[in-house]
Amino acid sequence: MNKQRGFTLLELVIALAIFAVLGLASWGLFDSVVRVQRGATAHERELRSLQRAVAVIERDLLHVTAQPMVLAPPLLQFQRSHWRNPLDQPRSELQALTYRLDGGVLWRESQGEGTELVQRQKLLEGVRELRWRLFDRQSGWVAHWSSGQDAKAPLALEVQVSVGRFESIRRVLPMPGELP
Repeated sequence: MNKQRGFTLLELVIALAIFAVLGLASWGLFDSVVRVQRGATAHERELRSLQRAVAVIERDLLHVTAQPMVLAPPLLQFQRSHWRNPLDQPRSELQALTYRLDGGVLWRESQGEGTELVQRQKLLEGVRELRWRLFDRQSGWVAHWSSGQDAKAPLALEVQVSVGRFESIRRVLPMPGELP
């Protein structure tokens, strides 16, 4: 009687082939999960930068003054109050702001009243298109605006932007005079 000990070569080759197929399937699954995670992370990063830019614009609009506002695409200019002064320096709380699109980058330029220094802040990169509109009760939505000292302030600002994966994002931001 011939007793067999161990595995035959054929059994070892079949076992190795099964493990190789399982390993390749596992690697393919792992690779696809990593790619999806990278895509989701990039999407989240783009969404956060867009939300951050809109939040800055919204915060500035909450403190807009009755001073002239100019909308001449691709730029928006207005003056805001309540400029933070954490060091309690002797200066005005008024700040002139300009938002402009330059080479696919949305810039926020600020200049304190009575100062020469203009600070530039990069708000959003990769902007393909940016449109501003202001709403007035008499004129409706307008793409050009230049208000004087005696003119009524607009009721809302519409920002429409195409950036990254987002084809068109539209936000309507109420002006402070119209907030409840």
